[in-house]
Amino acid sequence: MVTRPIVAVIEADARDRRTLCSLLSPLDAEIRDFDSAESYLAGRNGALGCLITEVALPGMSGLDLLRVLRANGTTPPIILLGEESDVRAAVTAMREGAVDFIEKPHVDIAILRRVAYLLDHQQGLKH
Repeated sequence: MVTRPIVAVIEADARDRRTLCSLLSPLDAEIRDFDSAESYLAGRNGALGCLITEVALPGMSGLDLLRVLRANGTTPPIILLGEESDVRAAVTAMREGAVDFIEKPHVDIAILRRVAYLLDHQQGLKH
């Protein structure tokens, strides 16, 4: 039995979370959604193929989550979502090891392509 990779989506806004999950639904992956970094840390299980998180979350931020995961040595490919004007967060995210930083107004089919690429790349497939 082949298990599908897990894509975790962490977004505090329920509507944005549903939109992201809907965008990712064509992937051959299990999409799990969380409303905070803390709920993700409490409920994670299984091999994570990719993590998508909002930078500005209530409680632990997306950047703080990235740092925690790196410190624990469990860093799946992480895409951070932030505001267009948040250049500092984008630079910090990339320096901390995020694979991408996508500005929230531009979250569309591009995120689907990026996640599909990351999942394929983990499985050793070439594009």
